[in-house]
Amino acid sequence: MVSRAERTKGENISIRRKIFHMVLGTIFILSMLAYGDLRWFFLLVLGLGILLSFVQEKRPLPVISWFLNRYDKEGDEVPGQGPLTFFLGSLIVWFIFPEDVAVISMIVLAFGDPLAFLGGMMIGGPRLPWNGSKTFAGLITFMLVPILLISFLYNPIYGAVAVVAGGVAETLCLPEKVLTDDNFLVPVSTAVIVWLVSVLLTLF
Repeated sequence: MVSRAERTKGENISIRRKIFHMVLGTIFILSMLAYGDLRWFFLLVLGLGILLSFVQEKRPLPVISWFLNRYDKEGDEVPGQGPLTFFLGSLIVWFIFPEDVAVISMIVLAFGDPLAFLGGMMIGGPRLPWNGSKTFAGLITFMLVPILLISFLYNPIYGAVAVVAGGVAETLCLPEKVLTDDNFLVPVSTAVIVWLVSVLLTLF
């Protein structure tokens, strides 16, 4: 049985991770809007991160170990899996899709997941029938802020499509592998669906 102290410690780590998640996502969004060629810099950072993750797995590094102890999720396949999949998913949509689609998917990633966690933790309530680890309150908060931000910047239709696509990806009950990590799955699946809808809107 998990003690109250252990549960509180776990919640504090999760909150730190979600705040870091939102800050990193905001940096990506502002970079996308300001200067598209910054993606090459972030690609370099991803390459360095993969190298450090490989070294960390073989021989723990002092600074990296301190960071992972504060932010890494227990049960991840590789050290730093969260930041690595965040960068991977973000860069895929940044390199492949138009700027507006990439920004929309990043808004969903940056704010949806952290707010879903906070909403589920603070409000609680009934759990989703298809995923007992998620709540309806979390799903609603996942959708609320991103749809408002997206609708402010772009067509509200894209906002609605994006939060639905992201919400489905976020609440799927999948094995916790690198390519099914929310940080990768949410932006990529959201970008694909939003791009398809944008193509259909131009045709009709």
